[in-house]
Amino acid sequence: MNVLVIAPHPDDESIGCGGMLCHHTTRGDRVTAIYLTSGRLGLKHLPREKACFIREGEAKKAAKILKLENPCFLRCSDWMLGEEISKAESLLRPILKRKKPKLIYLPHPQEWHPDHKAALPIVLAAFKRSGIPAPTLRGYEIWTPLTRYDHVEDISAVMKRKLKAIRAHRSQLNDYDYVRAITGLNHYRGAMTLKCEAAEVFLEWSLAMKKPTHSWEQI
Repeated sequence: MNVLVIAPHPDDESIGCGGMLCHHTTRGDRVTAIYLTSGRLGLKHLPREKACFIREGEAKKAAKILKLENPCFLRCSDWMLGEEISKAESLLRPILKRKKPKLIYLPHPQEWHPDHKAALPIVLAAFKRSGIPAPTLRGYEIWTPLTRYDHVEDISAVMKRKLKAIRAHRSQLNDYDYVRAITGLNHYRGAMTLKCEAAEVFLEWSLAMKKPTHSWEQI
């Protein structure tokens, strides 16, 4: 099965669904990460080209840890994705046509970050013009924990690998302790859902559905 993970910035893929991606690759699924921006503003003290080089390099290291295929970098504007939906959609569409994914991971629509919010409109616009069979969407949580979810995944066995992938984005760990934060969130999800060590939760919606369910209704 072909799987895509849409990451507005390098590190979103590891933080939001790194454990689930480990399960996919272990099962033999082909998983590709698509970065809508290169996260330049995460290193705003550096020149644009150097910041992008560092962050894309870290994303490639994380992809190897998670055993993903070669990542794609669309290099849209950090913090400005909402104003570049047409541009991002036109860049994403040929990838959808080529990969024909059955499953797409992306930030859930209630995420507060503007780039995270823009991911869904970009995916929907690209899908409508792609002509591919309707995939299923799974919204993952990063900054804004989900209050309702449809799918829970036990990631206890791969939690260490997920954290290793997060640490590969080392330039981002000085300002925010993502390792501590996501460890707490995933342990909480595990304890309160499957009674396991760690879990990830997702909001799920099939694009084949005529009407979205609960939290997707704002689309």
